[in-house]
Amino acid sequence: MRKAAEWLVRLDDSASAGDQQAFEAWLASDPQHLEAVRQLQGSLAPLRELPRAPARAALKRIAPQPRGKRALKALAISLGLLLPAGLVLQHYPPAYLMADIRTGSGQWATQQLPDGSRISLDGRSAVDLQFDAQSRTLRLLSGEILLDVAKDASRPFRVVTEHGSIRALGTRFMVERSEHSTRLAMLESSTEVKSAGSSRTVSAGQQVRFDATGIQPLQAVDAAGLEQAWASHQMMVKEQPLGEVLERLARNHGGYLLFDAKALAHLNVTAVLPADDSERALRLLARSFPIRVQHYTPWVTRVTPE
Repeated sequence: MRKAAEWLVRLDDSASAGDQQAFEAWLASDPQHLEAVRQLQGSLAPLRELPRAPARAALKRIAPQPRGKRALKALAISLGLLLPAGLVLQHYPPAYLMADIRTGSGQWATQQLPDGSRISLDGRSAVDLQFDAQSRTLRLLSGEILLDVAKDASRPFRVVTEHGSIRALGTRFMVERSEHSTRLAMLESSTEVKSAGSSRTVSAGQQVRFDATGIQPLQAVDAAGLEQAWASHQMMVKEQPLGEVLERLARNHGGYLLFDAKALAHLNVTAVLPADDSERALRLLARSFPIRVQHYTPWVTRVTPE
């Protein structure tokens, strides 16, 4: 793929006849070379809505019919700028970079908060802290955290996301923020969840998901199993849409993981997956579900239904 990109950028109007012949020889030497050139268009399209006409023009250069520099410059810009920009914005948005506490992809961390509480974060997670004499507020910006909240009757502890808030005094629980919802899993004691004007108490052994529309029904959860999975860097998944599973895996994936959650919504996953080895997790999923996992360069992986 890298070599194909180099060739397409090189073949502008100033390319010599020798360059064109060398390119044709490279294409003829292995069928995968032609396929790599063709796949460049498909692998870049999900990252940016590139004009189709310039992309087609670039690919038509394979059959030597010079079309000018514009198409090749568009491809060069997309390869040199858009793909890295997509990766940077996906992995490191401004709020993440400015967070009080954050972890990188595949990185787990534990530390003590100013009030004596302890927080553990999984890969690519980020939080902001606002602790004062009256309250303790933690804003979960991305990822998943495990909290062991220190008791302080005068200062309630709140975890806030864009979907609602969780209020606790002294307890132990896990919170995961995804794109469209927040999930709370109670390990000890209880908390109060507020979202969209409604509230609900969640006790040990229960989990709940809430979003912009409110709080969904409570579900039973294996609290001990969740803690063990966390300690082992594993994901316990029960009847969860494949798109949500991939979103969780993406936090610990070394590159950009492309998928269409709606196209995969009909596939529900119940499994224990290695959270710290996304490539192995993807192979396990591909063996159990009708999906195709394709790699475009070392930085882009795409999952599509078969």
